[in-house]
Amino acid sequence: MDLLRVLNSVGKSIFVKYYYNFKNKSRDACIIGFEENFTDNAKSTRTGHAQRIFRENKNIEALEIIVSSNRVDDFTRKKAIEILMRERQ
Repeated sequence: MDLLRVLNSVGKSIFVKYYYNFKNKSRDACIIGFEENFTDNAKSTRTGHAQRIFRENKNIEALEIIVSSNRVDDFTRKKAIEILMRERQ
């Protein structure tokens, strides 16, 4: 799996915002949980890619990529750092 490509398919800020949904909820629950006005197909695609990251145990690596990215806003970076610290405990 090309993690960066899969992560970009989800969207870095979306991955962080819905991190615990993707990790803990069913595919359908994740799709219903989106606040953004994505199409149903886009919600399904993003959820599938995000849950694949978890299935392949690449979530920590994905968070590290997000933290070091120059293309994410400060809020997303800070939230990613918080999640990363919790996940590493």
